[in-house]
Amino acid sequence: MSKKLAGVVLSLILVSAAGTASLFAAESKNILKLYNEAVELQNEENWYTASQYYIEVVNSNPAFSEAWFRLADCSYHLGEFDLAFQYLESAEKYEKNRSEIKNLKGMILLALGRTDEARQIFNEVLKKYPNDIDAHFGLAEIELYDGKFSGAENQYAEALKRQNTNRKALLSLALVCAETKRYSQSEKYLKQAMQYYSGEPEVHYLAAIIYTMKGDYKSAEKHARIAVEIRGGYEQAYELLAQIVYLQHRYTEVINLCDFIIGRNRNASSAWYLKGTAQAKLGNTDEAIATWDTGLSVSPQDELMRMMLELTAKNELDFDDARRKQWASYHLNNARQYDSRYDKAGSTYEYQRALMLDPSNAVARLAYADILELNGLHELYLSQLKFVKENSDTGLSRNLNDTIEAYDSLLNNTLAKRWKVDAFYLDKIRWNIAVFYTENTSTFNHADSDRLTALACGDVFSGVAITSVKTQVTPVSGYGEAFKNARANNFDYFVMVSLSEGEDDVSLSATMYSGRTGTETFNEKYYATGNNRFSTVLRRFRNSVLEKLTVRGKILQRNGKTVLIDLGRSENIVKDAEFKIVRKGAVKTADAGSGLFFRDEDVVGMLVVTEAGEEVSEALITSHGFYDRINEGDELVLVSMPAQNSEAGMDTVPNADEEGKPVVNNSVKGDELVAEIKKAVERPAIIDLLRKIR
Repeated sequence: MSKKLAGVVLSLILVSAAGTASLFAAESKNILKLYNEAVELQNEENWYTASQYYIEVVNSNPAFSEAWFRLADCSYHLGEFDLAFQYLESAEKYEKNRSEIKNLKGMILLALGRTDEARQIFNEVLKKYPNDIDAHFGLAEIELYDGKFSGAENQYAEALKRQNTNRKALLSLALVCAETKRYSQSEKYLKQAMQYYSGEPEVHYLAAIIYTMKGDYKSAEKHARIAVEIRGGYEQAYELLAQIVYLQHRYTEVINLCDFIIGRNRNASSAWYLKGTAQAKLGNTDEAIATWDTGLSVSPQDELMRMMLELTAKNELDFDDARRKQWASYHLNNARQYDSRYDKAGSTYEYQRALMLDPSNAVARLAYADILELNGLHELYLSQLKFVKENSDTGLSRNLNDTIEAYDSLLNNTLAKRWKVDAFYLDKIRWNIAVFYTENTSTFNHADSDRLTALACGDVFSGVAITSVKTQVTPVSGYGEAFKNARANNFDYFVMVSLSEGEDDVSLSATMYSGRTGTETFNEKYYATGNNRFSTVLRRFRNSVLEKLTVRGKILQRNGKTVLIDLGRSENIVKDAEFKIVRKGAVKTADAGSGLFFRDEDVVGMLVVTEAGEEVSEALITSHGFYDRINEGDELVLVSMPAQNSEAGMDTVPNADEEGKPVVNNSVKGDELVAEIKKAVERPAIIDLLRKIR
């Protein structure tokens, strides 16, 4: 090759290399531009679009660790914790010992319920970097998971010592102090945050929350309005403003605000809920139901909105309203899902909810009838079939003739018929319970959630024939007013309930007291997360109450030593169940705790069930005093049940012996379901707010 030709070739190579370098530089510049745009979007809390841009960046440059880290942070704020963990592992490949990555990993592990691993990571970071404030934030959240608000406050204070203008530390301290009702201390931290960050909308948003918790609605409204003025698209601040206006009973303004929010985001579930609630307060029931119905079409898993609609529809709409069938279909679908998990109690509850909404629903009634038959309640099964036959003109009802005829023949000689008793007209109510609530200004997901929860806690006992539960629709000032009302109205027990609601979990707190003495019977908290969480805590609450109520009945008829009692297999009564016979009117609730009180001289005998029917049973008097004082109408108190009946039963009836101890195991069945409940780690609702502070 000549020197001249070699020179030409070299020139071409250099030009090509220069072109390639230029293209690479242009591509790098585009990636950097996209990354910077993603950072801006992330700072504006536009997590979705920011995530999209970061994904494009890491696809072009898989070694861009900062983009992986920020992508993980976006996924964390969207609640996609498993995905965030995967992204963070990619970031760790390139920056294994970076404290920011370790701290975010700890927060993700904490969100996944892996508290011990998270604590270990935060402590390791502090050991290497004693002044790392993010590790203190992580440890503070762990303290909150453990219910230690003072410990969380100490961790936030440690962070503030190291950076006395840190926004997250100041606002977190303000929130924690407000949550523990130390409002003067909370305002002190809030004023410091305002001093440095008064132009930031998030600071005013959190100030509005704190003043709402305090009950200072005027100041809360002012800060909420400032937040939306600074950032016109601040949806959370608009929703908070609507709730603050609602708390001031300005319902027409609430409706206008909700319409504005819905106009910007049709999927704003809380705005649909609040608009309907405000319409109901104004007496516009039809409009409220229509609003909630539309809201559920965009957010079908909003259980509190669904409960509000169902309770209103149950009391206000005609039985032949066509919408009832549509609402019942939701519960039918839920019931089938419970069936697939072999959760009989769950499916029974859902079928009952469907029938409460749509009593003539043949599909729901036949499914419920099948459950009754599986429980051996053939008389009740037959009554359900006859109801379908008489009230439904479907193919299902026309195919029931042979079954009805067969069961009519089979049940021609039941215990009730032999004693000529119509079980339908028996008055079995033995327990009267009241439910109360106090006004709560610390809830920011659903307005009036405690009132709704109290109503739902009463409604969940619908169909429990032995228990009458009534809810006072107005709040009480506290325990004293509730006790006074319960005692004045002769309630056996009263329950104080409240609801703490996070973004995807709920905690129902319930304390039951004796209506006679005011002493505490039990104090429980029920936590659930995921789908159907509200109905889950309601069912667990109902079980707790029923487990404290003694099985009580009465003598209906007597023929020598043989008596007919108004308890049967529908109350889990079986052959050889033993009862004390107590003089009519002599039974009271125990002075303290669960169980009953009656004097020894009021016990007039004992009996043992010899044949258990469905609604009534035949029993033999096994003992009485020298003078036979046993009469029709005398009360029965369960003493013991045969051991073979201690493993299963209906979960909608009282379930305790005379001492208030459960006699039938109605706990959750199935290893998978038990493991799921144990795995769920309760977190205070305040954590959702704290996680949003940047």
